[in-house]
Amino acid sequence: MQNSRALIFLTCFAGLSISFTSAQTLPVGYDAPPELKASEILQSSYLSNPSYRVREEVKTYLGLNHYVIDSPFGTFVTHGNQMLQERVREIHALAQLHEMTNSREYANGVKAAAKVSLAVADDLLHSPVETISSVPKGVGKFLGRIGRGAKEIGSGRQRNEGEDGVVKSAVGLSSTKRKLCADLGVNPYSTNEVLQSELDRVALVVFAGQFTVKLATMPIGGAAGAALTAVSVTDQANKLIYEQSPLDLRKSNLSRLMAMDISPQDAEAFLAASAFTPWNQSQFVGSLDRMTGVKGRDVLLRDATSMSDSETDAVFYEQTAKLIVQAHTNGIVIDRIVLISGLPVCIGADGSVIVALHWDYAMWSPRSENFANALESLQLDRTKPASLIVILSGTMSTRLRQELTMRGYRVQDKMIQGPLK
Repeated sequence: MQNSRALIFLTCFAGLSISFTSAQTLPVGYDAPPELKASEILQSSYLSNPSYRVREEVKTYLGLNHYVIDSPFGTFVTHGNQMLQERVREIHALAQLHEMTNSREYANGVKAAAKVSLAVADDLLHSPVETISSVPKGVGKFLGRIGRGAKEIGSGRQRNEGEDGVVKSAVGLSSTKRKLCADLGVNPYSTNEVLQSELDRVALVVFAGQFTVKLATMPIGGAAGAALTAVSVTDQANKLIYEQSPLDLRKSNLSRLMAMDISPQDAEAFLAASAFTPWNQSQFVGSLDRMTGVKGRDVLLRDATSMSDSETDAVFYEQTAKLIVQAHTNGIVIDRIVLISGLPVCIGADGSVIVALHWDYAMWSPRSENFANALESLQLDRTKPASLIVILSGTMSTRLRQELTMRGYRVQDKMIQGPLK
């Protein structure tokens, strides 16, 4: 992440404090590093239940809250509020899968799967599982394998019967796994290796055993239900992810980007960015699509492509795009996205500058003051912006809010519903 835009934001803002330096003298003193407690900042749904417990101490640095979750399935370290939300859902999913594998229906499925012919079983146990497990680490490996098949068809090469079995089995198993994820409300391309391993195991039995899983009828519980509703299977972006293969999903995303008048070169470069899993990719494209009437969406797309080197970067841009959509559809009308001093910012219909950042905890610090000084001469069309609006997905310290408000800036935190109180 050393060369990423996310790190530039994190080190410059150190808690989201973009501001124009006023003529008055800045007060001495800054926020001390906070000692956050999970019980004080998180909704009860995310603190604990029989399947997990979030440790009380929460460290925050470089703008992200870092949590440790203990569960029967292992200890998970999450970097950021968004990742906490995902891991909690995944632990609930693991609990449901565990309960399902103890059912009589699943046992019958195991027996049925054991009767599958040796050739097909070999296809299922080797090629597809390898393909599926590799996807969360980057869409390239999966698309490369499927892409070779597509090229072979186009060139007139005939696959033998065994090859057909592998392809059909891979497609069927992949579809079964995505259906499981839709029922569980989790990301099928998660980097959670424990979840991926369990999904592969269960999907194999469900597909080979030819039985229907009814996870919706399994007990979830109040707290778990609240967390699981964070992923909607009816959302258009999510629906595409669950229903389409990675190759078809890529084609859909390319078509959507082209419909936004984004150049084929920019669209292809973004879709080839290895930091973005099919999930991050589709969520980001979906947010761009919902920025109705906003010019310069290609600016944000190119910035995300060039500055994302890791999952943290991809989540940063995915959530920042959602934050812009949330602002745009809730009274902060955005006209265009532009680069100012190398940073993507939004320009409002009224000429205001809108800084939208996916941020967990924002505070007043020397770095934020320095960055404010650097932007002192910022101009739009050779004039000072009408105003500055700072919007944040997480929360900001009292001191930071006071500093920004004192300068006449409009500030709003917790713009995206997440695990915070």
